[in-house]
Amino acid sequence: MKEMLTNKILTGLPDAEFMRLMPLLQPVALTTGERLSEAGETARFIYFPESSVISCHADMQDGKSPEVGMIGFEGTTGITSLLGSRPSAHSLNVSVAGSALRMKKDDFEREILRGDGVEQSLLTYAGDYVKQISQRFACAVLHRLEQRLAVWLLLLADRLDTDVIQITHERMAEHLGVRRAGVTIVAAEMQATGAISYTRGSLRLNDRQTLEAMACECYGALASSHQQTTYM
Repeated sequence: MKEMLTNKILTGLPDAEFMRLMPLLQPVALTTGERLSEAGETARFIYFPESSVISCHADMQDGKSPEVGMIGFEGTTGITSLLGSRPSAHSLNVSVAGSALRMKKDDFEREILRGDGVEQSLLTYAGDYVKQISQRFACAVLHRLEQRLAVWLLLLADRLDTDVIQITHERMAEHLGVRRAGVTIVAAEMQATGAISYTRGSLRLNDRQTLEAMACECYGALASSHQQTTYM
């Protein structure tokens, strides 16, 4: 069963612990735009993405909701459970539809309290997740929209099995916390270089090397962590 999964936290567990968790995990199909939990509430479930991608959003009073963290097959939601049962400061939304495994939050916290490999895997991932949030905050403050969009597209593609992403300019703007018009202009410039192509809500990464050249240093910092860490 383990070899059929892609989530690195689950597949990195020792076999005995993996077999103990499996009866608690439920396969689910997530849809794009689905809201999994609200800020300020205690989530009912913890999600381990497989082919889906989940975004963590900071919901502002003016209606904007920029993405502060991205979770794919490398991770899990519910990292705050490591610090005790408390409401999340952010909402969770599905960026890209796909499969995931979910576990009841109470079961998840009970497994953490056992203090074995599950806890260690989560602590290792938590460090990488905090690095992602802090690096992306610095990127949002210091770097141009072209660089930020290139980083975001590369990070998203790294968590998918395809270079084709079903997404609109409006949703990209929402994730980055910017105006749609700005994303439209930058996406057109990227398309002119051949780095991407875009047609009716479908974006394709044609030339990763060119796109990486457009990105700032933040992609290299985040990609190295994402690709090298094994959670076990």
